[in-house]
Amino acid sequence: MLDLAPHSRVWIFQANRFLKESEVTFVKNEMLPFVKQWASHGNELYGDFTVQNDLFLIVAVDEQRAPASGCSIDTLMRKIQEIGDELGVDFTDRLKVAYEDNATNIHLVTMGEFKQLMKKDEVTGQTTVYNNLIENVGDLNDKWRTKVADSWHKNLVEVL
Repeated sequence: MLDLAPHSRVWIFQANRFLKESEVTFVKNEMLPFVKQWASHGNELYGDFTVQNDLFLIVAVDEQRAPASGCSIDTLMRKIQEIGDELGVDFTDRLKVAYEDNATNIHLVTMGEFKQLMKKDEVTGQTTVYNNLIENVGDLNDKWRTKVADSWHKNLVEVL
């Protein structure tokens, strides 16, 4: 998925809607030169990115080679905002939940809708969700796509 060491820091930007093929191409065309020139206080950052499932823009940097500074993170956030503005997409809306149905189709719903699905047992502790709060590439590979019971999502209702 990403060509960086497992300890590399990761940011997951979930779009507020699924991207069209042309929009995914646009995102890739914008991010490729950005990641190549991304720097922290004049030091080149060793980063990578990917677009997954037409929904997630994932960016990572190997901070053991060169740490990301507040300024470099701000630069990343501005770039994500610019891309989102161009496409009419919000990549920073944390109030939507992505989950998979039994056929592994990804659905995007509001937290309120997700809570209702949980109450109706249409979403259970075994439902696959995307934990966008993971912090490194190792967790991206092992814990990003996980079960509700193993994620912060379980806190949306008192008892599953």
